[in-house]
Amino acid sequence: MSRKKICLRHIAEVYLYEYFCLNGDEYEISDEDTLTPHKIKAKELMFAGEYEKARQELLSVRFDNPVDIEAILALILCCKQLGDIEEEYSYTTESYNYCCTRAELAAYYRNLGWYYLEKYLPEVAVACYKYSKYFEESQQADAELEFLGKAIGKESTEMNLEQIHKILLENNIPTEANPITLALLYKAAEEAIQTGNEQQALDCYGMVYDLTDDEEVGRIINSMV
Repeated sequence: MSRKKICLRHIAEVYLYEYFCLNGDEYEISDEDTLTPHKIKAKELMFAGEYEKARQELLSVRFDNPVDIEAILALILCCKQLGDIEEEYSYTTESYNYCCTRAELAAYYRNLGWYYLEKYLPEVAVACYKYSKYFEESQQADAELEFLGKAIGKESTEMNLEQIHKILLENNIPTEANPITLALLYKAAEEAIQTGNEQQALDCYGMVYDLTDDEEVGRIINSMV
């Protein structure tokens, strides 16, 4: 029985893939970059407004690397343009496991905001868009919040952090990075050090620090640079 070939290019992807996707199956890492040609074609198609064709190219990326966050975020954009609300939500909830930076986590909350806006739940949408701005400022989030302010009244969009947390938790939306993802990144960093791949170790520690501001991780990074 042949093993499935997966295009993983970073030790962080290996850890995420083995935990979230593997299901006990055997696999091998491909020597060939099978992702980039599909990504390039998908970008061209999206630029041309051919979102369904772009989605098919991105699904090819997903087949070879299910944890590629860039491809997942592009798929989410295609779903939005195609009006595929439930598929957008499915990819968005899945993307949470692969958010390894504050920017990616901010995108996760913005994408949830879009979903809840489409489902006519403006209060939840406001909470998501506002919370995204704690991780990264975004013109998209600002534009959506301005739209919501006009639609439901600016007073309804005024929320403090405690109120935002309450709404998110009531709707089973996490308020921080996935702790399993953080643990996997930390383990990946440790293995990278053991195998002499200091740059990938720094990448993994950097992602953990970006999401947590953990002082110990910051000290490790400083000792390596």
